[in-house]
Amino acid sequence: MVVARAVALRICSPEGAQTGVELDGGPITIGRAAPDHTPDVALGPDPQRWVGRLHCTLDFADGMWSVTDNASVNGTLLRHGETTERLQGRKRIQHGDRLLILGDMTPDGSPMYWELTFLDPHTTRPAPIGAPTDVRHTGPCLRYDWVGAQAYRSDSGKESLITGLRPQGHQLLRYMAGRSTGGAAVACDHAELITALWGARDEWAPHRSYNRMDIAGVVRAVRRCIEPDPSNPRILETVTGIGYRLNVCPGSGT
Repeated sequence: MVVARAVALRICSPEGAQTGVELDGGPITIGRAAPDHTPDVALGPDPQRWVGRLHCTLDFADGMWSVTDNASVNGTLLRHGETTERLQGRKRIQHGDRLLILGDMTPDGSPMYWELTFLDPHTTRPAPIGAPTDVRHTGPCLRYDWVGAQAYRSDSGKESLITGLRPQGHQLLRYMAGRSTGGAAVACDHAELITALWGARDEWAPHRSYNRMDIAGVVRAVRRCIEPDPSNPRILETVTGIGYRLNVCPGSGT
């Protein structure tokens, strides 16, 4: 059985020491520990107090992680691919993005950063640099029309309207399609989908609970509507030990 890996931060200190921490929901506070304050992720030692006590915060909402700089004195840098920007306001964070937080300065005045790399194994990862750019999912895929609240199957260049979806089926597809960026396939774990369909645990009716079997029931019903062959799903695929992946048509907007 494949064990699902948790969302995590890989932390590299200014001196190069590496540690890691798993992220179990949010908010996750990042900053400098003080006698009356311990953040969820403490960056230290920091005798010069380059790092703020509540420097920045990671949040998980609506199926996405985001990061917010809490008006820190030295700021937070967000590096996405080859682009680095100073974080202003709230910003979505994706697999492989890095947060740079000033941790020290060399004698000649060069900055030394804490580097926090965001790792989300449930999302589709970008192809390595140098990999072919024209390799993509070539089988049937799904396009969701947000204005018309309609789903379409694209297969071999032909598009057809999907009918027969029940409300929870629409809800599942809307949620997963909404997590896609630029039409990339997206994977969601069981717990995430349970929350998307039935809300947080404290919102459930008394004596009612939901598990991956409930999700599987919704998925089966959706597959009967969207798959050319429901016994061999190629649009809404199972990701062993994690959850499900939806293959969204390239170029689909959210």
